[in-house]
Amino acid sequence: MMVEKLNAIPGVSCRMPGGAFYAFPDISELIGKQAGEYIIHGSDALSAYLLEEARVAVVPGSGFGADRYIRLSYATSREQILQGLERMDAAIRKLE
Repeated sequence: MMVEKLNAIPGVSCRMPGGAFYAFPDISELIGKQAGEYIIHGSDALSAYLLEEARVAVVPGSGFGADRYIRLSYATSREQILQGLERMDAAIRKLE
């Protein structure tokens, strides 16, 4: 469900995880976009933007040597995942 919802967000692409309980979506298409003072230079900037704009905490891929990715956990309720992804989707759609 999470991968399906992530793939429906413009500029986000996610493969089905092979294990654990994390999704690792590619955010390459969002690099260079901006909303207000936020310019998305990489995963750190997108993570800060999502925390501020959508109240969604994600882990920047830069810490894993993959700055064009973010990491999200799906070890929570379906309801919380859906709420977070809806807020994330709305925030990302504000990027131009």
